[in-house]
Amino acid sequence: MNSSQSPAASAVTFSLPAFQRRAAAFTLIELLVVITIIAILAGLAFPAVNGAINSARKAQARNDVIQIAAAVKAYQAEYGRMPHTQTSSDTWISDNRQIMEILTVPNPNSPHALNPKGIKFLEPKSSTRAKGGFFDGVFYDPWGVPYALELDTDYNGRINNAYFGRNNFGTVSVICIGADGSEKNRGQDATDITNF
Repeated sequence: MNSSQSPAASAVTFSLPAFQRRAAAFTLIELLVVITIIAILAGLAFPAVNGAINSARKAQARNDVIQIAAAVKAYQAEYGRMPHTQTSSDTWISDNRQIMEILTVPNPNSPHALNPKGIKFLEPKSSTRAKGGFFDGVFYDPWGVPYALELDTDYNGRINNAYFGRNNFGTVSVICIGADGSEKNRGQDATDITNF
């Protein structure tokens, strides 16, 4: 006790009025208003985040398409033929497993017969699921659809691109069918990507 205080003054206690004690906590209405504001802000941010994810997927697909086309061209430069057994007309390949086996050489001790030197022309990113990357011997686009290829196996320097319905000059066409995963909207979907 302070010597300047009287004993009567030290025994007095002060209590806050009831309205000041309630101000220290949030009411249910205040909490609901804050939660509603957060939900509205999250709803506004979702399309922007979704758009950024879609843009990243398109960029990844574009990069993969270019890498696959470059690998096929490198194979052709090395062996003087396409990495496929057909030689009559242009070849449409919707399941890229055989092409990937030839280009990636999964077992260096026993390379594919069409790649006897065992050269790795392509090293795709491995994935633990069939959505974006190399999984179970197949190269998938970011939407989970295998990349399709069309090869100039008649060696006339043109590809009758069956997917987009037009002729292209070149030796390989790599196609990402896109987010819809369907060939019905050929070239109409903004996520349909090719190297032409």
